Amino acid sequence: MTMNRHIPGYLAAIAATIIACIVAVFAANALVDPMWYFGGNKLGTVNYAFNERLSKVNLFEANEDEYDCVIFGDSRVTLLPQDEIKGYRCFNFAFSAGKAEEAVAYARYLRANGFSPDLVIMGVPGAAFRERIGGTNIPSFIREETAPKSAYLTYLSFDTLSMSHQTLFGESSLDRVYTLNFKCRVAPGAPDYDPSVPIRDLMAGRFTGSFRVKFYDELREIFPEAELVGYVPPISAWAVDAYAKSGWLEDYVKALHLASEKFDRFSDFGVPSSLTIDTANTYDGTHYSEPANSIIAASLLEEMHRDALDVKRVSAEEMLEVYRERLERYRPELEAGLGN
Repeated sequence: MTMNRHIPGYLAAIAATIIACIVAVFAANALVDPMWYFGGNKLGTVNYAFNERLSKVNLFEANEDEYDCVIFGDSRVTLLPQDEIKGYRCFNFAFSAGKAEEAVAYARYLRANGFSPDLVIMGVPGAAFRERIGGTNIPSFIREETAPKSAYLTYLSFDTLSMSHQTLFGESSLDRVYTLNFKCRVAPGAPDYDPSVPIRDLMAGRFTGSFRVKFYDELREIFPEAELVGYVPPISAWAVDAYAKSGWLEDYVKALHLASEKFDRFSDFGVPSSLTIDTANTYDGTHYSEPANSIIAASLLEEMHRDALDVKRVSAEEMLEVYRERLERYRPELEAGLGN
């Protein structure tokens, strides 16, 4: 009888403990906010990117009315400072390994939810036109044009709690981090770029996939009122030289030039230049520093920067000639970087 009399108290204590744990887990996750539902980290100085394909949707939908411009692309484009695009309020929707087909899916999702930008910026790397580029990773809610998973479900997870712990006490799993106002920056401790060390997947395949320019047509169909601006993110001059030495440069240039025809403006920052020959501007030959990306942001809609090539003003043959001339101009630096 005595034992039975205490059972309700035990159950109440267990229930209270469970509820307290649930509340504590949710509160910790909500304060660190690793999935960016509530404006990001309130307890630290940076935001880590655990799932940009979801977290950027959460961040955008919390402030959708603020934007009249959207940026798409891969991890190289995440580093483009959205607040430095003059005259527009841009949201940077680029994410790791982002592909044009994924950008189209996100554009359809945004349009279905009533978003109609005045400006669309698309990063167009040469790698987008390799023969094989792997599959897409489009979340089901994007495909189905439904709401993303609720914060209240996401933040009751111990998996998410481990993300919060890593944000506060660990290192980013990427070489990039986001500030409290969600500007992407190179993470502290990123390595120095050594051009004598081959870039990963640099020669993963020839640039024969130019049929993928069709995705840029789809972007225009989704946002017909918007100005469509494309740019080639910077890539190490040594990478371009490797393409030339392998006989791949002509296909590379032709694919980029074909892509340029789909845009109202198209700047090539991957052409060999003082920007891409300076190893201090990049930590791996493909992801460039904040100052380098600030130069890009400032000139996308303004006068073309001296290091860039206005692809809309040259033919494919002329573009190829510029590449070859630039490679010869920087030949001494290219040889010195390889230790020759």
